Amino acid sequence: MSSRTEPAPALDRLAALAPDGELSIMDADPALEGLVRIAAAVTGMTRASVITMDTEVMRVMAAHGFRGAPWPRQGSIVAELLKRGPGVQTFDDLAGEPRFARSPWVDGRRGGMRAFGCVPVVVDGVMAAALCVFDHAPHRFTAEDRERLADVGAAVTSLVRAGQQARQLADLAAASQLARAQTARAHDELARSTAFTHALLEVLPVGVIGGDADGRVTLFNAAARDWHGLDADPTVAIEDIPKTFGLTDVHGVPLPHEDVPLNRVYAEGRVDSAEMGIAVPGRPLRLVSGSGVQVHDDGGDLTGVVIALTDVTGQRALEAALREAALHDPLTGLPNRNLLLDRLDQSLAAAERAHRRMAVLYCDLDGFKPVNDSAGHAAGDEVLVEASRRLSAAIRPGDTVARIGGDEFVVLCPEVGSEQAAQVIADRITAAFEQPLRRSSGAEHAVGISIGVALCGPGDTADSALATSDAAMYRVKATRRR
Repeated sequence: MSSRTEPAPALDRLAALAPDGELSIMDADPALEGLVRIAAAVTGMTRASVITMDTEVMRVMAAHGFRGAPWPRQGSIVAELLKRGPGVQTFDDLAGEPRFARSPWVDGRRGGMRAFGCVPVVVDGVMAAALCVFDHAPHRFTAEDRERLADVGAAVTSLVRAGQQARQLADLAAASQLARAQTARAHDELARSTAFTHALLEVLPVGVIGGDADGRVTLFNAAARDWHGLDADPTVAIEDIPKTFGLTDVHGVPLPHEDVPLNRVYAEGRVDSAEMGIAVPGRPLRLVSGSGVQVHDDGGDLTGVVIALTDVTGQRALEAALREAALHDPLTGLPNRNLLLDRLDQSLAAAERAHRRMAVLYCDLDGFKPVNDSAGHAAGDEVLVEASRRLSAAIRPGDTVARIGGDEFVVLCPEVGSEQAAQVIADRITAAFEQPLRRSSGAEHAVGISIGVALCGPGDTADSALATSDAAMYRVKATRRR
């Protein structure tokens, strides 16, 4: 993503990294890929990535909407933007900036980036990576866009830091385990090493677990004991490890013993960022990410395994909150346009497979503008919340009501295949607005609703379904004005 034309030698070096022209992406952590998708959704961009910034050649760690290539960091767009200072940096249109307009990533030679935003990922004072979002069309970044991009950047930083710590601690614990097994060292040196290692393991803020060559759990450090609610027990059989130590998947379902990260290290040699839950009675489910390795002696014989666990409960909660914010209207809690389009695509696909139709109801409040004009936007927000309650109460189980902007709502009825059945639902919604909408202050507002009904099926798209129902709604409004 350079802002100038690179000399041939630099391009030759990049070609050597991908000799067949294949665009290179590093092995991505699924959680990191999820955060990249969230970054695109919350900023309205079609593409996003996390790229390394601590080497001369930038590499793509995770990407959404495109496949990235390695590129020199010196002079790149992201490197130049991050020179402006810490925090989120954005450009609404790179083509309008003289220093970037001739970049091959902007003028079409390698890409067509127009809108661009990035935030540094700083770990232990070093800029390890950058979270970037971009689009082929200009975009006006709002303060909310930048705030949400900063939130996702904080989650990415936490994930990158946790991954680095887990790998470092797993290697440290492996080295410690090996040191303990090397009896050739002088007794006093071994004793000092063992004492130091024990003290180190006890104060680490991550869980460290060790097993012997026979698959028995022999070591829990202080964090691991606290998280599991008990100490290591070498008498526990391998198949009983999940039940004894309360191990589950990330949803709280008990793990098969072969999926336990510690047991996977025995089978696979090494695991990285393997997630699981620890369920202790009376405590909330703790989510942890584990990285572990086998330990061998100088002759190559297995002496045991170690695994380091990092608590990612808070990080996953933040990611879930960001996903919720990206898919739901913050005022009413209803699905927003993004989630509506996803569900509409799924419903249309199901209708096409079943060779049937489905109903889409486009709803617009009548008389809402005078509420804002006369009582203020706070009153208007209360009316919108009450309107969303009435809409939700009037629909059937399995239907979806979404707020797509202003005073406009859409109701999806996947199992309604006739105009008569759709009109019954529309009449029930209309009846729900016959009484004035009441605010917390006791004030009432006479707000009605106009509903356009469209039956959609094979050949329809989400856009055409919304356009058809929107047109039907305006015909209803026009009829009422006569």
